[in-house]
Amino acid sequence: MNRSVAKVLSIVFHPIWMPIIGCLFYFFALPNYIDLELAYAKLLAVSILSIFIPIVFLFISKNLNFISDYQLTNAKERRFFLMFFAVVTLVILNKIIDVYNYRTLFYFFSGILFSVIIALLFSLFKIRISLHTLGVSSLLVFVIGLSLSFQINLQNFIFILIFSIGLVSTARLKLGAHAASEVLFGFLAGIIPQIYFFQYWL
Repeated sequence: MNRSVAKVLSIVFHPIWMPIIGCLFYFFALPNYIDLELAYAKLLAVSILSIFIPIVFLFISKNLNFISDYQLTNAKERRFFLMFFAVVTLVILNKIIDVYNYRTLFYFFSGILFSVIIALLFSLFKIRISLHTLGVSSLLVFVIGLSLSFQINLQNFIFILIFSIGLVSTARLKLGAHAASEVLFGFLAGIIPQIYFFQYWL
């Protein structure tokens, strides 16, 4: 794998896409009888909060010199963004995805929140775990849970996500963005919270 391919893979499998992809699986890959207009409204709200606002936040932070680069290579600067994303996730949990009407998604985002907190704790010890592997692995476990809960065949998607974890892990190592241990910690930080919350919705 050359560096150009590794960079493309890092963009395609960026952790910022994973929450909205999880929502897409929930709303459109499952046998739910959900008002499409309501589903689109929820997707738009989650997209604004989990993608658009964090990107704008990063852009402003860079221009104000709060961060030195968009890759957040500095552990201290990474804490700043992780705390912001934790707040955004809390807003989604409190205002967009409620536990009564969207129980499955609520605990998916709860798992994301716990994963972000784990990444934040690691950053306090100057360990930059891979958020890319964290994002894809958390989505993988969520899709496995959906397959088991709704008794539908999502094997192809599961296989693609497993393959994607290998690709993005290799890409991050190729770019020198992380050590192998940081990639492994990212993988564990993604799967453990999602597995923990299985008990509440699976």
